[in-house]
Amino acid sequence: MDQKKLMEPLKLAGRLIMENGGETFRVEETVCRMGTAFGLREVESFAVPSGVFVSYACEDGSTQTAVLRVHRGETNLACVNEVNEVSRKVEAGQLDAQEAWDVLRSIQAEKDPTPWFIRVLASGICAAGFAVMFGGGVRDALLATGAGILVQAVTAVMERNHMHSLSVLLLGSFLATLLPHALHSLVPGFLVEAIAAGTLMPMLPGLAMTNAVSDTFRGDMMSGLSHFSQAVLTAGLVAGGALVAATVFRMAGGLF
Repeated sequence: MDQKKLMEPLKLAGRLIMENGGETFRVEETVCRMGTAFGLREVESFAVPSGVFVSYACEDGSTQTAVLRVHRGETNLACVNEVNEVSRKVEAGQLDAQEAWDVLRSIQAEKDPTPWFIRVLASGICAAGFAVMFGGGVRDALLATGAGILVQAVTAVMERNHMHSLSVLLLGSFLATLLPHALHSLVPGFLVEAIAAGTLMPMLPGLAMTNAVSDTFRGDMMSGLSHFSQAVLTAGLVAGGALVAATVFRMAGGLF
């Protein structure tokens, strides 16, 4: 592959990692390792949560530079692992540039192998576990499972219809808080707070906060602050939706 075309597999590798929830340092390291394995000189990469910069020097003295605008999709760490595996094979000499590009394009074309109903069920199970952690009993865990499944199913439908992620978070947290309160008004005798908290927990930005701490400890303050801002905004939206639901229920006097 011509040296100027080697930018394509490097760009695609960085994009796939960043779009699927990988850390910025992982993007930079993967791009640099692959570029060096391709025989390029002065390979540089700079990544932030919203973009990736790649640069290297060619044998003819020219410099190739690319800037990618990255739009974060769903978290898919299996995809990140597959790209890392391609990088390892390139570095070990098992894949050349063209083969690596073909594999990366096949990874990009893959759909998430996890069926949507498995995600919905997993969300319900997580909600049940958190409900127990917050002091609920078996009955509370079962009700949290049902609420978690219903909320996740609704948000999954919204996402499939390409609704904005902020709207999905607001409506999801609104339903996660409103459902336990409404059910308690009809069938009292369970811990509303535990069910509501358990249903809300899967919506919180655990990965974004983890990446924020990881990037900050590595000295990458820009990416750390960006991830931290994303985590705070997400948590604020979840809290806002829960607050609106509690306020609506209180203003209605608990009657539906």
